[in-house]
Amino acid sequence: MKLRKKIFIFIGLVAVLGIGATYLLLHMILLNRFEKLDEAQLQRNLTKAVASYNEELQDMKTGLLNYSVWDETYRFMESVRNTGPALSGGTAPTPSSFDQTTYEINRFDMIALLDLNGSPIYGGSYDLALGSVTPLTQEQLTLFKLIHSRLPAFTGTEESRSGVVILDKGPMLITLTPIAGSSSDKPVIGTAVAGRMLHQDEISHIWKDTLSTIHVSRATSALLAESGGQPTWTHPVSDGMMSIHTAVNDLFGDPGLIISLKEPRQLYNSGLKSIGTFRMLYFISMLLLLAASMLFVNRFILDRMSSLVRNIRAIGSSKDLSIRIPSTGRDEFGEVEVEFNRMIDSLEQVQNELRQQSLLDPLTQLPNRSLFFAKLNEAIAAAKGLNRQIALVFIDLDHFKTVNDTLGHDFGDAILKETAFRISQVVGKHDVVSRLGGDEFTILLSDVPDAGSIHTQLSRIQEALSMPHHIKGHLLYNTASIGISIYPQNGEDADYLVKQADLAMFHVKETGRNNIFLYSEDLEAGIRRKKVLAQQLLSAAVANEFEVHYQPILGAGTLQVSKVEALLRWTSPSYGSISPAEFIPLAESSGSIVGIGGWVLRQVCSDMREFRSRGLEVTAAVNISALQLMQPGLLELLLDLLHEYELPASSLELEITESVLVSGDSIFRSLQQLRAHGFRISLDDFGTGFSSLSYLRRFPVDVIKIDRSFVSEMSPAPPGDVLVKAIIELSHNLGLRVVSEGIEHQEQFDMLRALGSDELQGYYISRPLQVTALYSFLAQKNYFPESK
Repeated sequence: MKLRKKIFIFIGLVAVLGIGATYLLLHMILLNRFEKLDEAQLQRNLTKAVASYNEELQDMKTGLLNYSVWDETYRFMESVRNTGPALSGGTAPTPSSFDQTTYEINRFDMIALLDLNGSPIYGGSYDLALGSVTPLTQEQLTLFKLIHSRLPAFTGTEESRSGVVILDKGPMLITLTPIAGSSSDKPVIGTAVAGRMLHQDEISHIWKDTLSTIHVSRATSALLAESGGQPTWTHPVSDGMMSIHTAVNDLFGDPGLIISLKEPRQLYNSGLKSIGTFRMLYFISMLLLLAASMLFVNRFILDRMSSLVRNIRAIGSSKDLSIRIPSTGRDEFGEVEVEFNRMIDSLEQVQNELRQQSLLDPLTQLPNRSLFFAKLNEAIAAAKGLNRQIALVFIDLDHFKTVNDTLGHDFGDAILKETAFRISQVVGKHDVVSRLGGDEFTILLSDVPDAGSIHTQLSRIQEALSMPHHIKGHLLYNTASIGISIYPQNGEDADYLVKQADLAMFHVKETGRNNIFLYSEDLEAGIRRKKVLAQQLLSAAVANEFEVHYQPILGAGTLQVSKVEALLRWTSPSYGSISPAEFIPLAESSGSIVGIGGWVLRQVCSDMREFRSRGLEVTAAVNISALQLMQPGLLELLLDLLHEYELPASSLELEITESVLVSGDSIFRSLQQLRAHGFRISLDDFGTGFSSLSYLRRFPVDVIKIDRSFVSEMSPAPPGDVLVKAIIELSHNLGLRVVSEGIEHQEQFDMLRALGSDELQGYYISRPLQVTALYSFLAQKNYFPESK
């Protein structure tokens, strides 16, 4: 994803999150606060409504007291008590102060004077529709009895009671005051009662707030259940209106009225409207800020970054370090541009230095591979059509790795520098000396008229390289293997000429080093053959190209076959039958001998089991290479094969060469382990390698095989058998058995028996045989009758 897109997405996310956070903040905090304020205001209004209700009762009480404390009212009650007329019978007396005007001025709907027994002495109801005072209703008379029965009588002039009572027509505000006259020393003679119906006009008179709507209803069990036991409760908001309720006790202390106050959510609605306006303005401002931010980022960051990238790509695609990025400001991008130009300056300087050094070897300051091939191609182009010869010399120092490993790379580098100097001193001024790498040098002899001049120059070079090196107090001798190819005889291509000279040098390495060899087609064919064979050896065992032949070995005393030597034969798919003398060294040098040796051991064990199944108890001598002995797991492999094919360890005799004895302690330990597990060890080709009596005495060897070269040089005339006789006697003195190999004539056979050789092997007895032919040979039983 491009950085531009990432930045725009980031700014957009920040804006969205900002808008979302602001929205949540406004709605969850501010609107909630407005709602709380509305609820608090509603609570205050309810408190005011209840206070207005109480004030209304107090106003009624005050109005009633104006009449109950009059002496005239007191005298009226006394006269009625003395005469005893009742309100229910006859014509009721009427106090002069309780006329129709009294009802209208005090807004009383009912007035009554009760005696101490709660019976009405005077009473009347004001009918607003008729505009006259009417007698008390039966419901009102019942109410007076209820008041007398449930409320205690007044005992002093200071007492009074107010409240509400529920009538069939609706709730009525009622107040009760004692009738005691204006003198405080008179006893209470009765009770004055005044009532005012709590109809809608009265409610409106009590509550004059125009924003709120007050409603008074009778307290029912359903309404009281909504309160949850709380004195004040609210209902959920509906249609934008809030409502709050409280219960008011009646005159007798029981819940009588529910006062409900309902009003609009003024603050909340106002806040919601303001927040809506703010939200719109905030959203617009955020969009403008987002657009401004994107324009700023695009103009002052991304565009400049894109310009910087384009300039860098232009420099990278053109590979021209002379291009510079123009500075566009003094900010951080300007600093990047300046630093990038400074880096390009450094790279340009380094490039120039590398261009100069790229053509030279850093150690010897000779032309390197690139420059040498350029010079060689130039020389070939110049020589074409002019009948001129060019000699290409390929030099590889002998045993140079030993110098690095033993003395260190400082000595090796010193030798390389000295070698480069010596070669440069003995070649012509038009010749080119180069170091291809490591310890390999090439020389281009650009004009050689004949073979004699080439030989002369090469002699001087070889002589110069053979001189000793004096390095840090050490006198070091060094030789070189030199290969040569000639233009145009050996090719007209630079790469091909170098390859051919390299092949010639490689041949010198393989044939003893410190020599000079000229490339030939036969050489290339031989090297190609070795490479093909080495490659095919890797898969020869899997492809079943190997076959094991067995050469019988006779016991000298019994003239019976005591054992056979397993000899490997190979048929190459490209070259046919290959001699072991050719493919065994290739297998050892390539490392494939380990896998091949494992295949041979398995095949021999398989054949030995087949021999034993036919009743032929013979031992197989198998050649083991030094690489096999040094590999971990040889003993485990042999033991597994013996177990798999149910063979004893005596069925195998492991043959090693004398060169193995000088390979080190690891070989010694490996031989000891093999011998400890019952395997016999045979020393093959004794006397032709690094013969040493100390090795022969030290190493665990059971059998000595006298090399065929000693047997072939034996003669009947003295002292033709001295060496063989000495080897046999020495071996017997060391407790070793002796096998003589390479017997090709009867005279050799008879002499070796006479000298005491324990076992005999050679073409005179039998050539190596395939398994089927070996069965027939072993079936003869009498191999050498006396007549033979």
